[in-house]
Amino acid sequence: MTNEKNKLNIFSALILGVSILLLTGRGKIDTILSFNLIISLTVFTLLSYISIKAYANYKYLGIAMFASIFLLSPEVFSTKKGELFPITYIFFIIYFSIIFAKYLFKRWKSSL
Repeated sequence: MTNEKNKLNIFSALILGVSILLLTGRGKIDTILSFNLIISLTVFTLLSYISIKAYANYKYLGIAMFASIFLLSPEVFSTKKGELFPITYIFFIIYFSIIFAKYLFKRWKSSL
């Protein structure tokens, strides 16, 4: 059952990654197998997968993480090139901090 759920999450993340690329790229995709396209697709798919996993546990944080992925592309806000991507980093660091804190709390609680 978990494997099927994981496959569905990966497929959803791949679809979201491609859609983010198409929405933010605005037709600048030159070739199908260009190196930049592969790197961008990998990054957007990975971030989409993490935000889907976050949405399963923390609804508002998952939505904020997914919305912040659009801030990575410099074409979204042309006047603020490169100034908005730290917002994405902050949301993802908050999520990983929550996961790490829960892990540390469980480890501390079991050692008592």
